[in-house]
Amino acid sequence: MKGIRVLFQAPGKACIQEFEVRAPKSNEVIVRVIYSLISSGTEKAYLSCSNNTAQKFPTVPGYSSVGIVEQYGTDVQNFSIGDRVFVSYGGHANYNIKPESSIIKIPDSVSLQEAAFTRLASFPLLALRRAQLEIGESVVIVGLGMLGQFGVQLARIAGGLPVIAVGNREIRKQKALQYGAKFVLSPDDPELTNKIMEYTQITGTGGANVVLETSGQVSALISCLKYTAKHGRVLLNGCNRVTDQPIDLYKYIHLRGVSLIGAHDKTRLPYSSWKGNWTAKRDYMTVLGLLEDGRLEAKSMISELVKPESVSEIYNRLLNDREFPLGVLLDWSESKT
Repeated sequence: MKGIRVLFQAPGKACIQEFEVRAPKSNEVIVRVIYSLISSGTEKAYLSCSNNTAQKFPTVPGYSSVGIVEQYGTDVQNFSIGDRVFVSYGGHANYNIKPESSIIKIPDSVSLQEAAFTRLASFPLLALRRAQLEIGESVVIVGLGMLGQFGVQLARIAGGLPVIAVGNREIRKQKALQYGAKFVLSPDDPELTNKIMEYTQITGTGGANVVLETSGQVSALISCLKYTAKHGRVLLNGCNRVTDQPIDLYKYIHLRGVSLIGAHDKTRLPYSSWKGNWTAKRDYMTVLGLLEDGRLEAKSMISELVKPESVSEIYNRLLNDREFPLGVLLDWSESKT
């Protein structure tokens, strides 16, 4: 059987490629993909060969897919034909083949479109776990892309008080308010630091206890260090690709006891969850559970559904359009093989 998938052929060039859908091994499941989520920051960085990105071409992008179980191997016991499942690192394709242990059933009340955000939502969840956020601590979310929007929601779920969002697009600032941010500020506001110091007085610290930096901009990191409280924690959740600006480590970190914590997905424990460091699979289950009971919301983050034949156009927009929307899903539901 033939399948189709997205291929990054070379820097700046994306296309659709046919591939052979092999039979599953004894422990594997074949999933007919319905939607896969474009991870804007990661895929733009890779396709544009940004700094700190492994530049190996050709490659198949995509790490968050959902679909229907179509076939499985002889040793698979927990899945049946027709099950709705989430797949991590399956790639943008109309068929994913993965071990049984790496796919998760989607609750009946969660739509496939919402479930497609599962892996991406797990990144700010990891960061907030690493921060060991306590109820009543102030949280600032820097950057209001998809990571930041989920960060706002998760910080509120975890008991952040207040939750403050910092971003520079009006539509995204309004969405952060919709998701529960108490205050929304612009990164270029000359009074940014003073306002955050004022708004966080409710915690008795005069500064942010926890900062979730999702923008990947060193300038944003330098800015947030100025309003982090003593003994606060700054979580690096965006991919900082350019490091050509100096940071005064003594003034902002050492002297104030601030913790600068890496929260990259690859730092997760592989098998057993531990305090502040759960496995990816358990966090995926947590995200799906929060979507199921309504505490986490992804539907309003969906901006566009894109057919596979339009991938060249959509990736060109990703590279060149600074107003590229949130939540772009590749729709494989009608793809022909």
